[in-house]
Amino acid sequence: MPFFLFLCSCSILVGQVKPLEEKSVNEPAPAHSLEALGWQRIMPENPSERSSERPDEAWQSKATAAVISLNSVCRNGAGGERDVKKVTQVLLSQWDNLKIEHQSPLSFRNLPAFQTTARGNYLGRDRRFQIMVVKSPTCIYDLIYLSPVESFDREISAFSRFRDTLELK
Repeated sequence: MPFFLFLCSCSILVGQVKPLEEKSVNEPAPAHSLEALGWQRIMPENPSERSSERPDEAWQSKATAAVISLNSVCRNGAGGERDVKKVTQVLLSQWDNLKIEHQSPLSFRNLPAFQTTARGNYLGRDRRFQIMVVKSPTCIYDLIYLSPVESFDREISAFSRFRDTLELK
């Protein structure tokens, strides 16, 4: 799949959680941890594009074209969708022929989270993916690993490494 289609599909997938007031000010995950595994950072095609229309960070595997992304939705004050399971449902609603393999609530860095592993059709392509939505006091984060079905198991460890190095605010 061409690089630009993955970038487009990734930003569409993670850019749907609204209302968005600002992005998180987290430090990015250490680049060396993914680069050493053969992943490269996806840079925005249009640097002037509003930050609300693209993920905070995105990486693509050179070997399989799988994508890892991190998106944040932060609000000062009350309001907005704050339930991790409901945010997950919004993200999943964009998939056709969705087959949930596993879902579970969990704690990530002592914050409430909800994780889903599933398979479905997105933008005309069959994909397998894992989504983890995490709620901090002021932000909702979605971490996504999106892969061709046949290489999902091969590179899920890169997603785990990325997730485990994050320091969410």
